[in-house]
Amino acid sequence: MKHTTRTPFMPWRAQYSRCASETPLPPSAHQTPQPGDGPFSVEEVCVNALKNIHQRVRRKKPLIRLEIDHSIPRLVRGNGAQLENILHLLLSNVVALSSESQVQLSVVVRRFTPEGMEALFSIEWMSDTISMPSIPVVEGSAPPGLSFSICSSVITSMGGRLEVKKRKEGLEISFFLPFSTTDIPDNPRTPPVLLVEDNPMNRKIIAASLEHGGYAVRAAASGREALDILFDENWGIILMDIQMPDMDGLQTTLAIRAEEKRRGRRTPIVAITAYARPEDRDRCMAAGMDDYLAKPVKLETLLSTVGKVSGTPPARMSPARGEDAHSAIISFTEGDKELAQKVVGEFLALAPTILHSMRQAFDKKDRQELRLLSHRLKGNLAYFGEGEAFLLAEALHKEIDNLSEEAVAATLLSLLSETERLIEDLENEWEPSE
Repeated sequence: MKHTTRTPFMPWRAQYSRCASETPLPPSAHQTPQPGDGPFSVEEVCVNALKNIHQRVRRKKPLIRLEIDHSIPRLVRGNGAQLENILHLLLSNVVALSSESQVQLSVVVRRFTPEGMEALFSIEWMSDTISMPSIPVVEGSAPPGLSFSICSSVITSMGGRLEVKKRKEGLEISFFLPFSTTDIPDNPRTPPVLLVEDNPMNRKIIAASLEHGGYAVRAAASGREALDILFDENWGIILMDIQMPDMDGLQTTLAIRAEEKRRGRRTPIVAITAYARPEDRDRCMAAGMDDYLAKPVKLETLLSTVGKVSGTPPARMSPARGEDAHSAIISFTEGDKELAQKVVGEFLALAPTILHSMRQAFDKKDRQELRLLSHRLKGNLAYFGEGEAFLLAEALHKEIDNLSEEAVAATLLSLLSETERLIEDLENEWEPSE
């Protein structure tokens, strides 16, 4: 994978960039944030999308190049997670067309707008082993069955447009999206979490769970250590163990609240304790805490509580794909690795067919078929834990009748992207069974 940053590589794209660079940037205009919007780096999203298909890329050995023009701002405001899903699905599909292909992803400024700019993303796919007439492409529209129409619907709902152009020995997919460049802090950073926990193992597990959700974490091994670093950062939330030697969580909370009162600030504090009786909760609330979690804490419960109390939602709610999927299938088969391998093999054989059928059902606007397929997919995903893909399949199955066309497309896009990532993880984690 070759990654070259901020260098135009084709004449017409270079001309786009130069024209944009020579156009004065209009005065800032206020733009109402949309759900999922936030500051992000276009370059980082592109790199992450390529990393997510890295294992598949290594196996098929295509040449992938990334080129980002220097006119793209360092940070923009928009739905970075959805952009990454779009790029992941489009790149995965074009890479899967041939093992002897060359792929180039480029990003340039299409034009500046009063709110910011429109970014143009282009994916060029070239192959010597596949004849383009064998791929059904109508100029300007999306070929069926390759997630293009789903991506096109989501891109349209985000204010952009996707186009497909057929070349003699390849394919060019391009789309643009509008982004805001106003009201973005120089260093947008989620306020860190202060974790106060004396047990080293618990400290590592909870910290890893928080980091999985996208939070920065700093740990203190005692109440006194927490007080020492209390004003080192503007903490988003404090997670406080109750049973600690020397100075327990209740005493530490009372000391924090007293010091904060003098300084005129208040940080949310959530108790984490093995004691789950109503009177234990009342004691925590009386000490000045804001919420209460009983050990052992499930990942989803931890992240949802931190998001609710701190006001900063997690980047991800569900367990990670690879390691947790591995643990889930081993648990399901009660440690029988041979049986686990057979289950994985069946899933890897069936899942791509289901995903292909879901794409076709979306193209036909067949919601009943989508409901049935999402239910079938959810049943297959259940063997690997209640991860992101499982939760999305469940939501699509239950709520599809209540969703708009745009919401169906967005949910299906995320579901396909997460499931394909799980497939890639499983393909790399498990050897094919004999």
